[in-house]
Amino acid sequence: MPRPFLLLVPLLLAACGGPEEDDRPRANSVEELENRLEKLADRTVEEIEPAPRLGFLRRSDIGPELRANPACRLHRDRRLYLVVNAAGAVARIDGRRVPLAVSGPVGPTGGFFTAPGVTVSVGRTEPTGNDAAEYGMGWPARATVGGDKERPIEKQEATWICVR
Repeated sequence: MPRPFLLLVPLLLAACGGPEEDDRPRANSVEELENRLEKLADRTVEEIEPAPRLGFLRRSDIGPELRANPACRLHRDRRLYLVVNAAGAVARIDGRRVPLAVSGPVGPTGGFFTAPGVTVSVGRTEPTGNDAAEYGMGWPARATVGGDKERPIEKQEATWICVR
């Protein structure tokens, strides 16, 4: 074997990261990656994404003052999101019962409600026509929940109905 080739062997080993490089711990070892994957697998959806702000009302959320003569309600799948009448309004926001002030006209086309750190706007999503002021009909609607600068505005599709 010619001598110039023997001189190239140490240079090639150095360029390829000789044996001393294999002894160094790697930042992304297999064990470290497995640990990271296990931690991610243990996380729940709630930890990754915040829960929707607007939740379904519980029976206990609707006091007797709101059960008597409910004027309007927002619901989906036969479960209530919001109930309003002359006494006020209530919704379940961020997992808690929130009494809402009626902060604008409320009727068959929608309404606007507020509480500290909460705004709820309900508006019909179908085009209005001659029957726009029709009471007693359920209309496709969108509820927009805002008022918290730390969270993005949330939109929920539901049905809005008002009765006299």
